[in-house]
Amino acid sequence: MSRKYFNTVLLLSTTLLTGLALSHPLIGHADASTQTSNAVATTTASASSTTTSNGNAYGVDDDNIVWITYPSTHVLTTYTGTGICYNADGSDTNKTVSGTSGALGEVRINLNQRTAYIWDSMLDATSNTSDRKYRKITSVSSFTPFSSVYTIKPLTINFVDTDGQSIDHSMTFDFPDNSDKLENALLDATPTIDGYTFSSAAVTTGSDDNPAVTYTFTKNTSDSGSGNESSGSESSSSATSSTDSDNLSDSSSADSTSDSTTSTATKVSVSKILVYATRKIGLYKTVNFTKNNRIRWYQKQPRTKRPTFTVIGYARTKAGTLRYKVKTTSGQTGYITANTNYVGNTYYQTNPKKITVINAKGINAYRKVNLTSKVRHYRKGTVLKVKAVKQHGITTRLILTNGTYITANKTMVLKK
Repeated sequence: MSRKYFNTVLLLSTTLLTGLALSHPLIGHADASTQTSNAVATTTASASSTTTSNGNAYGVDDDNIVWITYPSTHVLTTYTGTGICYNADGSDTNKTVSGTSGALGEVRINLNQRTAYIWDSMLDATSNTSDRKYRKITSVSSFTPFSSVYTIKPLTINFVDTDGQSIDHSMTFDFPDNSDKLENALLDATPTIDGYTFSSAAVTTGSDDNPAVTYTFTKNTSDSGSGNESSGSESSSSATSSTDSDNLSDSSSADSTSDSTTSTATKVSVSKILVYATRKIGLYKTVNFTKNNRIRWYQKQPRTKRPTFTVIGYARTKAGTLRYKVKTTSGQTGYITANTNYVGNTYYQTNPKKITVINAKGINAYRKVNLTSKVRHYRKGTVLKVKAVKQHGITTRLILTNGTYITANKTMVLKK
């Protein structure tokens, strides 16, 4: 082999490996009160971050910038012409880049700007978010998935009032979809609109299987206050049935032929909540709780070890019994009972006034609602006074009398 040929092969190999390395996914910190202040961070503190088994990572920065990263070489981006480059927070860099293509590394949605951005391995020679340059997603000519787990789908984001009326223009863009990873992150965000207070986030799936996320806001009035404290109860009793006798048993009278009747019910608008099991419950493939449909049992656990589920939908049996469609912490989906005798909200929804720290490792208090900027650590057994509850995505935070924030997770703190 000639030296000239060898050098050419070496150069091409190095270029390819560099491109792959640059698109390595970010790892942000999780939403847990036991996290430390030196956790791996993105440009700004991430309110929530999850890394999936197939390499995706997703989360929220500063409550309104939603991001999702992609594994190396799974999706190729292509765009033409000269475009403006932006920073991770959406600010103009006063730089431009000519059309090119590369391995998709990240999609960022700036909800307050109503704009989405992408970064790929060829846009800037760094994997550090603070130094990256981004282009608007509207400048992308095409996304080409190299992995069968991705398809290109349009995503719509709406901003409405409590009457369902649009209060700001929506945004729609195409993105490489991988189940509901991006939707999960969007549900954790709390965008802002002048004159309104954020109320809730919900996902709907149309007949074309394309997702839409709707943010609902309450119009501010002179005497309405901040609107941040939840007035709901500590349980989801308003959404449950008082007659749910087959929650824990494999009832032989259950109608196993009613599966098809729930197909539309599971696609209704739903605000995600987090619930945990207070007694023994089963996870089932359908709304019919039969032995053949049961995926597994969850045994009754001490409070600090109770299994937690994310409610992603609602459905009813033919008899009208309400079920929760849930996702487990391992990512498995199925149905559980919605009976409040067996499940309850994982997070406090009203002010408990006083709490005792029950987490074995204690909890941290933070200056910011997204549980960053650690102030101090509280050991197990510490009693703390609470002055308010604040909604944050699908979770809540407790505001202590000193103004700091702690988790409202009932597996970590207990009302005294």
